[in-house]
Amino acid sequence: MFCPRDGFALVAASVLADADGDPFLGMTIAGRYVVLGRIGAGSMGAVYRARDVTRGQDVAVKVFRGDRGLGTRALSRLDREARVLSMLRSPHTVQVLDVGEIVHGGEDALVSPTVSRFLVMEMLEGEPLGVRLRREGRLSIAEATRLATHALTSLAEAHEKGIVHRDLKPDNVFIARLEGGAEAGKLLDFGLADLGLPPRDPKEAALGWGSGPVGTPRYMSPEQARGEPVDARSDLYAVGALLYQMLVGRPPFVERDAARVMAKHVHEPPIAPCDAAPEAGIPRALVELVVRALCKRPEDRPSSARVFIAAIEEALAGGPGGGAARHAAGGREATIRRP
Repeated sequence: MFCPRDGFALVAASVLADADGDPFLGMTIAGRYVVLGRIGAGSMGAVYRARDVTRGQDVAVKVFRGDRGLGTRALSRLDREARVLSMLRSPHTVQVLDVGEIVHGGEDALVSPTVSRFLVMEMLEGEPLGVRLRREGRLSIAEATRLATHALTSLAEAHEKGIVHRDLKPDNVFIARLEGGAEAGKLLDFGLADLGLPPRDPKEAALGWGSGPVGTPRYMSPEQARGEPVDARSDLYAVGALLYQMLVGRPPFVERDAARVMAKHVHEPPIAPCDAAPEAGIPRALVELVVRALCKRPEDRPSSARVFIAAIEEALAGGPGGGAARHAAGGREATIRRP
């Protein structure tokens, strides 16, 4: 891992060539996390594979670059994600291991050092749900309902602690490979979560956390699209949209314009999954449950993540004509739009 002559971390030449001068490659963060490669990058920073020399295991390190001119909102998002993940222990939620700051640069006396923030999480092997959907189009009924159940299991713990995710989408559900070849869905990125508490930082309050549309338009609940306060049932709507996409091969609404997609979430019922993908053979009870989860009014959806899970199980067991879906939503009938 380290050069015996100068003590620097050993990084593969191919990794260095692809990193375009990334200053964190080879760095040891907080005296224990040796950065070995870059997993992904964005405008605010990057996620790295690192070796925790204290525990002797690989970890994922998310770094928000201080030299990118990040504002308070970006840093608040990292702090928020760290706070939320430290509260959650579900096996279907990515686990946070450490958080802190990195002081780097400043070797030149004329240049001030830069402070970046980092978040250390368990290292997951596998792929995001978004990658799998782009490759396979749609998933089998068994796989789709299993991943939805895993996401709901994560949400059940979060909701019981007053946390609403607010940004469920395929790229925030990671399909992790486990020992023996099994797979498990893990919920990622709680950076936009609503903790149900007053903001800890006054600057965070000034940035409007909890007000205005927050999230990804294709998976927003109607109340989220309207910029209204949301609760756990907004996340359940997003799970309904994810389950719809896994079963059908596309989200309920696919317009490219974000405003039009949000307007459809507010005003237009989706085409029933059985009509959007008749060849998929989706059971009637499961169709009705997905439609129920996508109801415009929160009170017409399943009342909790655990109720949603139970309804999925009953639908797969051949519940009587979608009775599980009607029971979970309090007996109201859903509107199903035909193509």
